[in-house]
Amino acid sequence: MKHFFIIINMEKRLAEKTGRTIEQFLETCGGEVSYETWKGPRQKKYDLPEGTDCIITVGGDGTLIQTARATIGSGVPIIGINRGHLGYLTQLTREKDIVPALKRLLEEQYTIEERMMLRARVYRKGKCIYKDVALNEVLLTRYDSLRTIHFKVYVNEICLNEYSSDGLIVATPTGSTAYSLSAGGPIAEPEAKLMIMTPICSHTINSRSIIFSPNDTVRLVPESENQIVACDGDLPVELQKGDEVEVVRSRHSARLVRLKEESFLETLRDKMTFV
Repeated sequence: MKHFFIIINMEKRLAEKTGRTIEQFLETCGGEVSYETWKGPRQKKYDLPEGTDCIITVGGDGTLIQTARATIGSGVPIIGINRGHLGYLTQLTREKDIVPALKRLLEEQYTIEERMMLRARVYRKGKCIYKDVALNEVLLTRYDSLRTIHFKVYVNEICLNEYSSDGLIVATPTGSTAYSLSAGGPIAEPEAKLMIMTPICSHTINSRSIIFSPNDTVRLVPESENQIVACDGDLPVELQKGDEVEVVRSRHSARLVRLKEESFLETLRDKMTFV
């Protein structure tokens, strides 16, 4: 790797300083660096310089997720440096590990993980009014009301169930350790190819997570008002009764750089205190 694009989340403490340190080291070693900073509204798309070999995000998991969405289809691998809290997706946290990691990038000593992403579209009277992608999850939930919402779920045009709950999550394996896990969903190996559907606080006792094939199409149809849908916690879109939310596997994946030799299970143990 020689051409790098650094994305710095200015809302994170020390992120700017870390970003400048990375830039100086890479340029000293003959690398070429471009960078972008953001604070507040997140960009929908980054225009990467031609020939970019790697994107380095400096922030937290949210910074990496937003970058994966904003560069979808580019095929450029991403590595995250954590300046946030948990940093489950980011590879590096300790300051002393950054320079050795950059050396490995320059020397091509790394592997690439392909992470499945989702594509969501909202149709109103047959017309697409919203579309976006998600690395973690597509969320259907309520807004501006304490009442439960009602909706139907169709899988490959077959009606699966009608739910009364606080919402529903359709997650990727990457997202299985995020909101989906908090809602009671299972943990999946991150490079697996599947979709995890988990109701949120359902009013049905036997309502559980269901795992679908990556080739399935999940369709959510609101049966009540005050519902929204959002991808990876980004700006939501308000739904009307009778709208259709289609969730399928995206034809693009997120390509994450992996430097550490530890297994997925070791990461679970270290990041989530599984003992």
